[in-house]
Amino acid sequence: LHDALPICCVLPVSYTHLPVKSLGGSSKHLWEATSIGFKHDRQWLLVDENNNFITQREIPRLSLFSCDIVGDNVEVSFQNQKISWPIDQRGKNKQTVKIWDDQAIVVDVDLRLDAFFSDILETKVFLLKQDSSVSRQHFVTTKNKNINVNLADGYPYLVLGTSSMNLINSKLEKPIDFNRFRPNIVIETHEAHEEDFYKSAKIGDTLFENVKPCARCQIINVDPYQGIFLKEPIKTLSKYRKFDHK
Repeated sequence: LHDALPICCVLPVSYTHLPVKSLGGSSKHLWEATSIGFKHDRQWLLVDENNNFITQREIPRLSLFSCDIVGDNVEVSFQNQKISWPIDQRGKNKQTVKIWDDQAIVVDVDLRLDAFFSDILETKVFLLKQDSSVSRQHFVTTKNKNINVNLADGYPYLVLGTSSMNLINSKLEKPIDFNRFRPNIVIETHEAHEEDFYKSAKIGDTLFENVKPCARCQIINVDPYQGIFLKEPIKTLSKYRKFDHK
């Protein structure tokens, strides 16, 4: 398919929406795609007292939070605790947070939200919101241009094919779910890793451009149901999917 067509029309299986960076998300069958990511996707993040953004790399228990957009509110759950806030809620204090090599302008949200997350995580954290759709620019080396992006590590969309998952699960003693890789678009494929070769892909009326493969960090070793690090799947993945030491 990828050799025959310059634009591949792919069949989506599911979408995952992740409003707060590195928290658990929610599965969607339909969701609005924008140039900086799915609508309201990774528009919020947590930072520590030194203004460093926090992910499951530092606190794997973040995977135990579930997060969703319900109506005009963001809803977060942790075990039997829940909290929500309006999508458009924001404070007045703007600041800059560094996400790898990028600077993003963010704004505070609500002190009670800071307290909610801090109490559960047993460490002082602050919830911040991306100030606007143009408040973070990311330089795309392969395209030699800047793009506006949400608060994702690098790019707003991460695609994973069903055959790629089938392949790694055939090599693991205990199969894992798609959510271990945190894709926000899962597509139906016939060959493992055929999505590597798509130059672009079309879903409905939306055209996606393939920028680069995603070098995976230790987050994929976090068991999202226990909030702990395991040895897999990086151990197995590194045996057949290693390129340039990544």
